[in-house]
Parts: sequence; C-alpha cells; structure tokens
Amino acid sequence: MISRPESLRKEHDLSAFNCGKEPLTNWLKKHALQSQLSGHTKTMIIAESDNVIIGYYSYNIISVGHEDSTPDRVKKGLADHPIPVFLIARLAIDSKHQGKGLGGRLLRHAVRGAAAISDTVPIRAIIVDAIDDEATAFYKSVDFEPYPAHSRRMWLLMKDLRKTLGSGA
Repeated sequence: MISRPESLRKEHDLSAFNCGKEPLTNWLKKHALQSQLSGHTKTMIIAESDNVIIGYYSYNIISVGHEDSTPDRVKKGLADHPIPVFLIARLAIDSKHQGKGLGGRLLRHAVRGAAAISDTVPIRAIIVDAIDDEATAFYKSVDFEPYPAHSRRMWLLMKDLRKTLGSGA
C-alpha cells in the first residue's frame, strides 16, 4: 500500500529510489533532508508500507521580479516589487512506479497545498522548471504554460488554479 503524501523524515528509506533522472535521484538522496532541516525546502514523499520512498516533490516560496521572463499575466496590476510564487522545485517517481498516475497525484497535492497556503501567505503563481521535454509535456497536460514560449520554466496563475479547484477538480 502507498502512503498519503507526508513530510520527509529520517526514518524514510531513500536507498532504492531511482527515477531515471540522475539530478532528481541524487538530490533526494544527498540533499533533501538537510535542505528541509535547514528550512530551505519542504519535501513531501509517498512511500510503500516499509517506508521505502517511491515518489517525492520539494517546494519553497520564492520571489520573482518584473523581468521580461515573467509573464504579463503574473505582473499585471502589481507595483514593481518582488512577486511571491510557490516553486515546485522537484517532482519525481521511482522508475518501477512510473506510469501509474503517482506523479499526477503528487502534483495535485502540491497545487492544493499551494492554494491552501495562499489563504494566509500571498502567492501570485506556481512555477516549475521542467527538467526535460518529458517533464514539460507532463506540466503542459495540467495547464502549466511555458514562459517565455519554448522554455522549461512553466507558470500557473493562482487565480486560474482557484477557478479550477472551485469547479471541483
């Protein structure tokens, strides 16, 4: 049985995790727990009943400026100050469990969490930096838009997410 998403803990077994993308695998194994303990990122995992991790995502809150690489819809109506966004920094599923919808499950958890956080912390958008074309296609399939066009930085405006969630998604 696969656990509900929960916060990464020392007791979780990272040793067998391999998503097929070395930077994502190595980050989980070498940096995720320390990054979380230092307050830099939060990592949420799903695991099998024996605490073996089969998927994760990491996030933090960052700010972006009013650069050309920030979509007009994100900047519209705002003063020229940093814009708070929810960054899904990494999302990966172990290779043995890919193709089962677990990536979508983790992404839904992440965006619903972002929406909940935005009730008390101002967040204008959610961004992801897709690692490759496969990840770009995954995020496009759930309404993230690359900006600038043909880039791997992808955006989902919080008001669009709220509209989707309000429709029962």
